[in-house]
Amino acid sequence: MPTVKGGRVPARRFRNLLLACLLGLGVVSVAHATDGTPPLAPDPAAPAPPATCGERLPGDDRPRIGLALGGGGARGIAHISVLEKLEALQVPVDCIAGTSAGALVGALYAAGRTPAEIADIVRETDWEATFADGLPRQERTLRRKAEDYTRLTTLGLGLDGEGVSISAGLSEGIKLMALFEDATGSTRVAGSFDDLPIPFRAVATDVNTGEAVVLDGGSLPLAMRASMSLPAIMRPVEVDGRMLLDGGLANQVPVDVVRAMGADRVIAVDVGTPLGTHGRNISLLEVIDQMTGFLTTRNAAEQLATLGPDDVLIAPDLGDDVASADFDKAGLALQIGREAADAAGGSLARLSVDASTYAAFQARHRAARPDPRPVAFVEMDNRTGYDDAVLRAFLPVEEGEVLDADAMHHGLEQAYGLGTLSSISYQRIDRDGEQGVRVTAVEKPHGPTYLEAGLSVSDDLRGNQENNLRAALLFSPLSSIGSEGRVVLQIGSEPGLTGSYYHPFDVRGRHALDVIGGFQSQNINIFDDTGNKTDRYRVRRYGLTSSLVRNFGNTVAVSVGLSRYRGSASQEIGSPQAPDLSFDEGAATFMVEVDDIDSLFFPRDGVFMRAAYTTSRDWLGSDTDFDQADVDVFAAQSFGAHSLQLGARYHATVDGVAPVQSLYRLGGRWRLAGFQHNQLTGQAYALGFAGYTYELGEWFGRSAQVGGTVEYGNAWQDRHDMALDDGLFNGSLFIGFDSWVGPLIFGMGFKEGGGNLFFLELGESL
Repeated sequence: MPTVKGGRVPARRFRNLLLACLLGLGVVSVAHATDGTPPLAPDPAAPAPPATCGERLPGDDRPRIGLALGGGGARGIAHISVLEKLEALQVPVDCIAGTSAGALVGALYAAGRTPAEIADIVRETDWEATFADGLPRQERTLRRKAEDYTRLTTLGLGLDGEGVSISAGLSEGIKLMALFEDATGSTRVAGSFDDLPIPFRAVATDVNTGEAVVLDGGSLPLAMRASMSLPAIMRPVEVDGRMLLDGGLANQVPVDVVRAMGADRVIAVDVGTPLGTHGRNISLLEVIDQMTGFLTTRNAAEQLATLGPDDVLIAPDLGDDVASADFDKAGLALQIGREAADAAGGSLARLSVDASTYAAFQARHRAARPDPRPVAFVEMDNRTGYDDAVLRAFLPVEEGEVLDADAMHHGLEQAYGLGTLSSISYQRIDRDGEQGVRVTAVEKPHGPTYLEAGLSVSDDLRGNQENNLRAALLFSPLSSIGSEGRVVLQIGSEPGLTGSYYHPFDVRGRHALDVIGGFQSQNINIFDDTGNKTDRYRVRRYGLTSSLVRNFGNTVAVSVGLSRYRGSASQEIGSPQAPDLSFDEGAATFMVEVDDIDSLFFPRDGVFMRAAYTTSRDWLGSDTDFDQADVDVFAAQSFGAHSLQLGARYHATVDGVAPVQSLYRLGGRWRLAGFQHNQLTGQAYALGFAGYTYELGEWFGRSAQVGGTVEYGNAWQDRHDMALDDGLFNGSLFIGFDSWVGPLIFGMGFKEGGGNLFFLELGESL
């Protein structure tokens, strides 16, 4: 899972306990299946299934050797060292059954990968990124990027006809499936696992019965994914109508499965986590971790008890040195696995064969994968609210052409980026002698109405603060072409109730209508020279803005919009009290946006630019004629954990005089950090800034950073007063975390002439 780079702070212990906590909560419902009897014990009266454990020529009566690889997360890396030892001793493997991590290593070996190749895959994979489903921001559609401005977070909750529904897992495993597809051979056609170079079985757990489910055919990557579906961490996988979880809950070391395949001799490898020893000070998370261990260690012991004197048990002494989440300790896991395999060398050597027999085994195992054939047909198994054409628009697959597996995986990730799919995957299938592709797309079960929430806080720790809590409902999709709607309720310093509707006109979303409207409010604060708030105006407005949008790929958007609002501005703090002011707004806006930045909160790579021109006229419904020009541009470049940022802003009323509700607000990080949030107001402002950040580490893909800024600029009441020598130097030092509810930042702001301040921000962006 998360990698630890030089100079970064790991949070491994807490993360492992969190995983154990979620796993423990997920397994309570299946605990009843562990009743002392191995799951799915064969019926003695039933006829024995045909042996599928290895090919035999007439007269070859040597024992069939089966490999049972247990689950254990990153501890399962030790399985690779056992495979290396078997090859060194010339021990052929006739069949394999694997659970969880054992299914990962076992499937790769069964599909023809060498131990060295499997070790390279494990070491070179960025497991943190693989287990995280979210696309990097630069690869998301412009529609999804724009959601950053809503400062809303998906909660994994939805509404349906029966009330609130909850997501069954944090990860859908889209990238994991892509990894498995590549690693097992993307040209393989779905079918019986007996047709692999080594017959294979993956073991999963039925979430509804707690029974072990043995997967013997179909999509090999899907079987691997099902066997590794950690409860509450990864969403269960549907296979043949059954919802499947991690196989370790029912059968941690599948000795019985490999015997049922026809194995005469079993090599069992147990990499499970042993039960801990605790005293009176045991924590709640450790209790749940121990409960989880009860299930896996008990069923593992039951399986291992069936081993006979001719079988071999290998149990690498991983102890506390390698935890289930420690994928960054691959080297250590391989070394401990190697020591255990060496210790069992004498027992394994009894299963060795002569050089010619082993050469025949390796020739069959290393058989070249078939060349890809042109796609004869594309079959859609679409269980979503989107039209087939919308999903096909993401996928580079056409009849008569050879499928590009890498491009297909990227397209699947882009389609998953719609945000409302539980899964989207593909497999090669044969039909009437022709080879084609079946794409399966499933919508999230807690949709299509999703609950979202957000929180923003700005506090200078002097009593001046702004707090806003947001709750939202996202309706997606509203139509087969991908229309979306959202209703947002905001309470706090600036209450509001708004709704939006986004309607694409083509399946690729290149042309769209974007409408947002409702009731909004904002505070415009007036401060004296010492930073004390002297006046506050509350602006309330209602109306809507409609825009026609043209998207160019995932980076550039051009829009033309019309807005019409009515409202009032009242003085809530200040003396003497000014009379309320009512107003009408009517404006047209032309905007160009280039969005290729990796984060609006902690940018490390990429470029962002937004340029807009707004004209307010009486013939559009406004009671004030004025024009405003707005330009924001910034760029970032990272160097390992270090990153530099550079940017500039220019916002000005270029014609006429903007009324109070259209004044610019300035102050805070990246907007003159020595001033309080929105302390400065004016008809125009301009500034330039440079920044530096150092990434302390990542936790589930969320970055923690320290950094600072240097800023120069000012706000003016008249554009003609803007002058380069009339600016103020500002700066900041801060520490921040890109949390699930938005960027959390604590720091100190400085400004030329003194008057430094501390600030705390949550949910504020660049």
